[in-house]
Amino acid sequence: MMKLLWILLLTSSACLAQAQTPAPSAPRSALIIGLGQYATSSGAAALEGVPHDMESAKRIALAMGIPAHQIRVIQDQQATKANILEEIRKLGERTSEGGRSFIYFSGHGTRYWDPSVNGCVEGLLTHDGQAITNAELAKATQKVTEGADKVITMIDACHSGGIASKKAGTRSIAGIEFKPKFTYKASSAADACSQPSNLKTRSLLGESTRLGALQENVVQITSSRPDEVSFDEPGKGGLATQGIRDCLLGKAADADGSGAVSLAEIQQCAQAIIEQKLQGAKDLTPHHVSVSGNRNLIPVQRPQAASAAVPPAPAPSVVATVTPAATPAPQLTAESPAPPAALAAATSAPTASTSTSTPKPPVASPPAPVVVAAPVMAPAPPAEPMLASLATLRDIQQQSNPKIVVDVKLSKPVLRIGKDALEMSIKSSHDGYIYLVLLGSDRKSFYVLYPNGLDRDNQIKAGQTRKLPRPDWQLEAAGPPGEDHLLVMVTSSPRKVDRLEMTEPDAKNPFTFALNEIGGRAALINFLVHNKDGEGSERFGAKLLTLKEVQ
Repeated sequence: MMKLLWILLLTSSACLAQAQTPAPSAPRSALIIGLGQYATSSGAAALEGVPHDMESAKRIALAMGIPAHQIRVIQDQQATKANILEEIRKLGERTSEGGRSFIYFSGHGTRYWDPSVNGCVEGLLTHDGQAITNAELAKATQKVTEGADKVITMIDACHSGGIASKKAGTRSIAGIEFKPKFTYKASSAADACSQPSNLKTRSLLGESTRLGALQENVVQITSSRPDEVSFDEPGKGGLATQGIRDCLLGKAADADGSGAVSLAEIQQCAQAIIEQKLQGAKDLTPHHVSVSGNRNLIPVQRPQAASAAVPPAPAPSVVATVTPAATPAPQLTAESPAPPAALAAATSAPTASTSTSTPKPPVASPPAPVVVAAPVMAPAPPAEPMLASLATLRDIQQQSNPKIVVDVKLSKPVLRIGKDALEMSIKSSHDGYIYLVLLGSDRKSFYVLYPNGLDRDNQIKAGQTRKLPRPDWQLEAAGPPGEDHLLVMVTSSPRKVDRLEMTEPDAKNPFTFALNEIGGRAALINFLVHNKDGEGSERFGAKLLTLKEVQ
């Protein structure tokens, strides 16, 4: 761990804290497309579960923090090829720099012969019997992916990622009729397009990255693998949508104990639901939900009720040394509570705040308003503290945006306890705000080292090099021997420190910290990933470093 030694300069005491200016607004937004009824000329069967999919998708969007007024819905007759592409274009226009966007489609997938590529191309069947190919969808969403920090696309359509067996038809399980979400665009092409060797298409993710999207910033969720059939359940909706909805709203477990649930963990949970639904089918294997792109994306904030109850911890005494710059003065010793660690810093024990879940706004879109209860996360299995705490920092790092490049140089990667101080230089490719988070060698707590109660001016300009700690505060290795993990972030928008579940730092108690247990890990992720001061860009760059403390 690190011991804090600081000198308060008399000439700089008046400018100890500087206000941070919030960045301009960047709302989250969603487009939800549902096709349960098709034009007669299309030859596509009705999908009775799609209206329920639409309601599920709205609940998912709200849980993702997308305001009701930013959720655009088009359904059935509205969902022609031209209208869908136009709505995606409009989504790109209202996706502000650094926001998040969610695109959802429920309906039939299709495949047809395309002489221009001398093969079969797959796509999403629109109301007017046309198809939107992956290439067309990627091109239409290009402006969305360019502007947004993260884009999630979910497609619940039969073999939305590739080929399905032509033999797959409606199946009855325990009296429930499950319909495949696929139809051929033209019957004359059915035989020609039933062979995998004829497929001449790419995945949406592949097409998007070919047009410049970064894989770390996009996620594609599909209801089945390339050679599988996904099903619609009347009265409930697509099996994949049901599973993703329930798991995202609380059923998924935080398997690694990091304090958040990733899309990879949601996928595992949704798959279990699908397999349970199809248990009674003798000749049908369950289809598999697929997640590609940034599988470690955290789509929803952990509910406050799950993370607020962080008990205060017993703490050893703390010695704070305060010295004027010009004439050395006798040491001033102040005894105050400190975190349960060998970090001998002037830090008070955390005070858990009591917060209640904020009610979700109703969805102002037809056919009926949706009331969303606050999700209750599944209890996480016990996790080994060191592995879980590393998972927390890695989870945060994996939400970063590669467009913001953070370069960090340490003066010494190995520090001698009681002798060496931590020093580093930080350079960012973009303007932003620096945050330093330390997981010490004792693994008991996370510390927000910077900004702190002594130094809140954490703004950095693009291309500027910032040396930390500054002259008026230092961090010295204090043990125990082992590894420290330091997360360095540069965020486009400032984080609101007093929204963390702990006490706000001040000059006497400079650090904000979270205990290394499930509530503390969740609080830290919510603070750094989901919490902004204002409605600015959500982008941030991050780098995770390892230090060694030795005797």
